[in-house]
Amino acid sequence: MSLSKLFAEVLSNAIAEAKQRQVPVFTFALYHDHESMAVSVCVDTEENSSRVVRSINNYNMKHFISAARAGDLKSARLWQANIGRSLSLGDFSLVNLARTSLGATRVNEQFYVEMVQSVVAAQSQVAALSPEPQRLVLACSGADSEVAYVWSLPADA
Repeated sequence: MSLSKLFAEVLSNAIAEAKQRQVPVFTFALYHDHESMAVSVCVDTEENSSRVVRSINNYNMKHFISAARAGDLKSARLWQANIGRSLSLGDFSLVNLARTSLGATRVNEQFYVEMVQSVVAAQSQVAALSPEPQRLVLACSGADSEVAYVWSLPADA
């Protein structure tokens, strides 16, 4: 099976499951699990994202203040507030939807190009699951990060 077909199938199955569960999609990510050679989709709601951001910020604030008081700006920089949404896929409302093993698939730059292109091709279907598509964020993994590519819908979508 070609990569584009594999990604399209994973996305189709994940979208169907999110629709069936009636999840108000706020963030949608196609995830490459580097360690277990699998792909899946993670979906978050705005409510859950806000809760995770508050939790992260409460934790980080203690370390930021401590570093700032000590005059250690290098350390303080590591503990800055999250001013947006959570991109911590493991903390999303739905994790590993439509998880599919990649087997012996070769993972290279083209692999990630096709991941991004597959989500772009499905973004109107994802937007239909979002109560506010103009606030929807889509994401994909990259070679060095579980979330490397992040974008929103075009204004005319």
